[in-house]
Amino acid sequence: MRLALHLSCRRFAVTLLAVATTLINSIYPGSVLAHDDFSAQQSLYQIAYAEFLSGIRAVTINTPVLLGLIAAGLFSGIWKPFGFRLIWPVYLGGIVAGALVGFSGVAPSTVPAYVVCIAVSLLGAAALSIPAGVMRVIFFVLGLVLTNEILSGHRASDIPLFAYVGIALALNLGPFVPAGFVALSHRRLPFTWTPIVWRAGLSWISAVLLLTLLLTMRSPP
Repeated sequence: MRLALHLSCRRFAVTLLAVATTLINSIYPGSVLAHDDFSAQQSLYQIAYAEFLSGIRAVTINTPVLLGLIAAGLFSGIWKPFGFRLIWPVYLGGIVAGALVGFSGVAPSTVPAYVVCIAVSLLGAAALSIPAGVMRVIFFVLGLVLTNEILSGHRASDIPLFAYVGIALALNLGPFVPAGFVALSHRRLPFTWTPIVWRAGLSWISAVLLLTLLLTMRSPP
């Protein structure tokens, strides 16, 4: 009974996330991470807000980035309650490094993002006892490949200032929110099946990422 109720809550949460993503996409339907020709009647606040939403949209419409952020939060929460706080500074360093790599264009973006996110999902599903130093390396690489996936193909001057703010906010809230849900479940739902549900979710994420990667590689250029 409780398991069925919890699974229903998880399905509702996934549906809510999908609805939120759709709303963000509809709020700012213009090009992602580009200087658009705004109307002269728009205020600076409206322009800044549109740029901010474009940064969030760049993260939420990207399949490996969005699912990778969710997987990262679940993985860190399974690894250790409130574990993401311990590795957050290193993850930020990965974001900075990913921005440099993305703007320079020295590395591919899509396939590495998929591969790393699939690996993170599988590691979280396996619930291995991983040393803190290894976790820091994993999350540094994760921050690097996700940011590279978002910014690859762009120049630093191509992206509006407030779009950077939106990207930074989304990249940081992405793992924090699911990690918070996992930590909360440890307190409110202290049952043996609770971590199993989160691990099953990570298995599902890895399967979706793998299928999407295969379809991406088979699709014509």
